[in-house]
Amino acid sequence: MGLVRQASGLPCCRRPFRNFVYLLSWIGAFICGSLLTLMSVDPMSCNIHQCTEKIKRIDVEDSNSWLGMWGQNAKGPGKSVFLVIIVISAPGNSEQRDTIRQTWLSEEKSDTLHYFVIGTGSLSENVNVTIQSEQRRFGDLLLLNNVIDSYSALTKKLLASLVYVHYNVKFRFLMKCDDDTYVQIPQLHKELKAVPYKQRLYWGFFDGRATPHKKGVWKENEWVLCDHYLPYALGGGYVLSSDLVTFVAVNSKYLKLYKNEDVSLGVWLASVDLHRVHDTRFDTEYVSRGCNNEYLVSHKQSTLHMREKFNSLKATGLLCKEQFQVRKSYKYNWNVPASKCCVRNDSSIP
Repeated sequence: MGLVRQASGLPCCRRPFRNFVYLLSWIGAFICGSLLTLMSVDPMSCNIHQCTEKIKRIDVEDSNSWLGMWGQNAKGPGKSVFLVIIVISAPGNSEQRDTIRQTWLSEEKSDTLHYFVIGTGSLSENVNVTIQSEQRRFGDLLLLNNVIDSYSALTKKLLASLVYVHYNVKFRFLMKCDDDTYVQIPQLHKELKAVPYKQRLYWGFFDGRATPHKKGVWKENEWVLCDHYLPYALGGGYVLSSDLVTFVAVNSKYLKLYKNEDVSLGVWLASVDLHRVHDTRFDTEYVSRGCNNEYLVSHKQSTLHMREKFNSLKATGLLCKEQFQVRKSYKYNWNVPASKCCVRNDSSIP
């Protein structure tokens, strides 16, 4: 019987020892595997380039999971330009887009790239066919397939645009504007070439005393930060340096989306050590202040106004046939509380 037991395996007295060895082996393998897994994502265990590539892939996937996939490839060839212009538009605003292409965008330089940003979720078949035809013709639409275009989607459209540009274009500066905005591109380009702040630049027309809306389309149900909005550049047009776009894009999954896209951006950048440059040549409020030849950016412009400005510049070199002011401007006072920042008491300010 002893010989039979030896032929079929170890004696019974040695089996507990064998099982204990197997258990230790399993525990050791589990610990080694866990350590290898931790090392693969620990920044102390990989070089900066490898870790950055891992983080970038994760961020793209996380962003796409709620922003939806874009009409273009999610990761493009990485075109290199000096300035990117994103124009927030709506599916039915083809006349505005055509007018912009024929006027101020016709002066776009070779180192400038533009996109018209449109949400295409839940479009009717006829509208979708029209949009796709426009895209085939011009190739300058940034189509957000999972965004239903509306006022309430403006912040999501902005964030999706910044994420897309960050991962697909190499650039120095980005300008955001609306499709009722006129931009003097040559002058803007000249200013950006000479701007002293190549990084951390947030340039536009700022407000710091605005109070949260309690009703209407811009009602902010979830604003709990304070009794005023944090200082922000008004959404008719502003400029960001590429590093600030990067900051927003890589942190996109952590950012709170408020109804107002310009307010949202002000909140996202509130804690960043940056250069807020208030410029009265940005006429970007909810109503135009008039027409001044110094204006670099003019918001609330009809297609007729855009053509008049373009023709005037071509004929006379001046933006306005006649300068006029319907609303006073202000210089932002950064030395007082934000609620007292912006006093309209000087009609000589553009």
